[in-house]
Amino acid sequence: CGRGGGLGGGPGGDVLKLSVVVPAFNEETTVAGVLRAHVDLMRRLVDEGELLVCDDGSTDGTAAMIAAVAAEQPEVRVIRHERNLGIPATMKRLYAEARGDWVYFTPADGQVPVGALERMWRAREGMALVVGGRVPRRDPFTRLLVAELYSTVLRGIFRLPVKDIDSVKLYRGEDLRSLTVRSRSNFFEAELLITLCRRRRPVTEVVVEHRPRIAGKPKGLTPSSAALAIRELSLFMLSDFVRGRR
Repeated sequence: CGRGGGLGGGPGGDVLKLSVVVPAFNEETTVAGVLRAHVDLMRRLVDEGELLVCDDGSTDGTAAMIAAVAAEQPEVRVIRHERNLGIPATMKRLYAEARGDWVYFTPADGQVPVGALERMWRAREGMALVVGGRVPRRDPFTRLLVAELYSTVLRGIFRLPVKDIDSVKLYRGEDLRSLTVRSRSNFFEAELLITLCRRRRPVTEVVVEHRPRIAGKPKGLTPSSAALAIRELSLFMLSDFVRGRR
């Protein structure tokens, strides 16, 4: 499983009340609207916040769209990868750089409307993590089938209290920064959730809207990324067995 990596520490400066983090790869049609909508909502929710967006080596006009929004919105901070590193590496960097008391993750594809943040924000009191359960989920059948199988297996093995494991999330910053991540695959989000639950930190799930994708292609799942996730899940379970957790 690769070496562990802590998520804590941001780049210095005062801690803010809310960090919105957005990974973006070839989402030129939707990214500007997603960023602007979240900045507008963030201004209504908190006095001090930031929106941190990572262009993960896009080859279309995504970088230009992000730059245009950043030029007009002082809350926006931009990170760019010269080549595509994938969702796990991008999200780990975003989480590590976020300075907020609360850290909200949303994708740049626009499938989860900005209202999800407001709904989850209202449910945050006393929680370490609020998960947005996408109901109904507007994805292709094959993607839905894989996601349902994956979440069912994880819920059964680790007794997780949420159904939509890889959805949008609102973390308490202190809890997020206390976690150490070993996974290099898409399993890393599940690893964060499992660790919080094992620490008996409070986790809840609220229903959020999900819309059909209007442009671009889904980026999260490829045969190679699925194989790596299965391998890391197996190693995680083996480690549990060795430690007497199973």
